[in-house]
Amino acid sequence: MGGILYVGDRVLWLYRYLRGYLRISVKGEFSEKLLNLCAANRITLWNSRIIKGGIETCIFIKDFFALRYLIRGSKLRVHICEKAGVPIRTSKNRKRIGLFGGIILLFVFLKVMSGYIWVIDVSGNEKVEAEEVIKACQKIGIKEGIRADSINPKIQREQLLLELDSLAWASLNVEGSRLTVNISEIKEKGKNEDAPTNIKANADGIIEKINVTAGNCLVKVGDTVKKGDILVSGVIEASDGTRFVKSAGSIIATVTESFEEEAEYEKIYRYETGKCKEKAVLQIFTLKIPLFLGSETQKYNSDLRVSSAKLFGQNIPIRLYKKQFRFVNEEKIMLSREELIEELDNKINKRLEDMAETEYEILSRTVTDTEKGLKINVLVKREMEIARAETMLISSEN
Repeated sequence: MGGILYVGDRVLWLYRYLRGYLRISVKGEFSEKLLNLCAANRITLWNSRIIKGGIETCIFIKDFFALRYLIRGSKLRVHICEKAGVPIRTSKNRKRIGLFGGIILLFVFLKVMSGYIWVIDVSGNEKVEAEEVIKACQKIGIKEGIRADSINPKIQREQLLLELDSLAWASLNVEGSRLTVNISEIKEKGKNEDAPTNIKANADGIIEKINVTAGNCLVKVGDTVKKGDILVSGVIEASDGTRFVKSAGSIIATVTESFEEEAEYEKIYRYETGKCKEKAVLQIFTLKIPLFLGSETQKYNSDLRVSSAKLFGQNIPIRLYKKQFRFVNEEKIMLSREELIEELDNKINKRLEDMAETEYEILSRTVTDTEKGLKINVLVKREMEIARAETMLISSEN
């Protein structure tokens, strides 16, 4: 029988603990009437005892608020001596529960996010820009935000090599949410200085001077040649057989060249006003958050800067894009015929200055009206080097 009572007491204590209760003291005149008042209103009290000036008892938290309403206006004073139960514990640890819950959610979030590619690094590049490799990866379906298990390293490395002719070898290594593209570039083959060559004409002209030191010269002074004609052959036929040599020499020809420039009377001049504005966009993973309101309707020149966040020296998928807007005005100006001719002449003269090391003669200058402007053509005669060496392709049959 005692064992049954003991179990019953434990169950009752557990019930009260789960609901939460308070140990209170009630002091004042006729404080003992509190027991009758609670019984009449079905408010449960237990472990009640008389203390100096009042009574001490235990009450459920929910009933405590009802009790305060019942004794309102009386001379009884209620004081909480102790708080106990699950609701009290939960209330005390509410902030900690939120903290622990946040940590758990963070770990779950990181676990899910680790299944995606958020950072792409390029390693081994020397002449090929990393951006070029990343753009090539995007064309074959590899980009930030894709599932890591969707990448097929063997197949997509072959696709990358087909996409970029400058690569000799490539590999794709997935480490968590980071993809490293390791590449090796095709090394340029050094030119064979002793390889047999022909000398070809790099322009149309009339041969004026010939100075051949090696090879079989096929032209003479006064001959008219066209661009691409062989002037000196690297093939020499002799009694002891055919020899292939590296042709060498200088061939001067009189060349006629045409310089042409065209423009319209109406000109649009753009100039910056000095007014600038900067806007930023924050990218977290694949989510882009604009840090500005509205859009620009004025004409502008712009520069874009991208800053990547780093953690322990490694890039993480957080970027800040900053775009600077430099506003411009546009003005339409109509040039006179004389002003437009002067502008076109200046452009042609600038091109003629680039060949100032050789003498030239202007044969003709024509000005032609177009639908919206003018076209000037200048015919120039000059002597110039037209020899251009070209390596011979020699095939052998077994």
